[in-house]
Amino acid sequence: MKRLLAAWCFLVVFSSVQVHAQTGLELVCSEVVAGEGVTAVRPLSDFFPGLRGTPFDTPVFVMGDGARGTEGAEAPPCAAIVAGTHANEIAGVLASYWIIERCRVPEGRLVVVPRANASGATWSLQDASGPRFLELGSRTIRYGTRLSNPAQERLADPGSFVPPQASGNFPALAGQEARNLNRQYPGRQDGNRTAQTAYALTLMLQAEEVRIALDLHEASMTSSLVWSMITRPEHLDAAALAALDIEDETGVSFHLEDSRDEFAGYSHWEWGKLGISAFLVETPNPAQPTDDPTIEQLHNAAAPLAKRVYVHLCAAKALIANAADLLQNAGALRIEGFPSSVEEVGRWLEGTL
Repeated sequence: MKRLLAAWCFLVVFSSVQVHAQTGLELVCSEVVAGEGVTAVRPLSDFFPGLRGTPFDTPVFVMGDGARGTEGAEAPPCAAIVAGTHANEIAGVLASYWIIERCRVPEGRLVVVPRANASGATWSLQDASGPRFLELGSRTIRYGTRLSNPAQERLADPGSFVPPQASGNFPALAGQEARNLNRQYPGRQDGNRTAQTAYALTLMLQAEEVRIALDLHEASMTSSLVWSMITRPEHLDAAALAALDIEDETGVSFHLEDSRDEFAGYSHWEWGKLGISAFLVETPNPAQPTDDPTIEQLHNAAAPLAKRVYVHLCAAKALIANAADLLQNAGALRIEGFPSSVEEVGRWLEGTL
């Protein structure tokens, strides 16, 4: 299987080079190598063909048993981990790469989308023509921006923007927010590429019968969102139990926030309308909000990258476990291969593990 997945990535890269257009498939395959736990890789365009051949098409990694439950039986639950919604929030991207490379799912299923907005990873605030690159041992990753690349959009930014299913009195946002993937859910098939990406991700969650979904983010050091989990009120119990587990394992105390109408377009609000136990997780990023390129990421004294990645992984483990325990009529979901310490993640980031 590992050889087949490597061959798939090679074909993706070769094909994209042939047509002289980089897609998100090529971008992700240059940053991560699928481990033995990955059973399939599908382009997001399988769920919405309108993305095919564009920089917004991105791989969906499937892990675990692909079988669905039969009528009257307990279906093995499927969870989803989405990262890279904002391409400057790199700890979540790297946490998803750890899972793709090192985790296994002996019971249930897991889908991982490490670069949900691959277009955002193709430019930076410092250079509209390309991203920044971070060297992490033998690995190089892109540090992009929170918005899609305007040069890759099919529609110009509107004068102002309102999320697709916002209430009638929702205050208009700046037009550039139309390129914020986390304001575009559940998406629109006739919208801009960012809206189409949100639409494709929504279709993917439904097609894969996802019951638990995580969206991994980062915020500036002074933001009230740092070390927070946001979910709809009906899922706060699972979040509270997960927060206790995370604090026991990492020493980090998360605070909880309930999702509500003012979060229209956000993953945790809109995915929740589909009956999914949806959670958004925030860790700090010392370079935000300006994405200051002089800020050291790997060994940053205030927020070292290994700690941020480790906490995201511990949050994923705790949230999925506690949310799965509260599901009705569900079989087992078990994920193995999470790290045991910040130091282990640090060695992995530096290529010495």
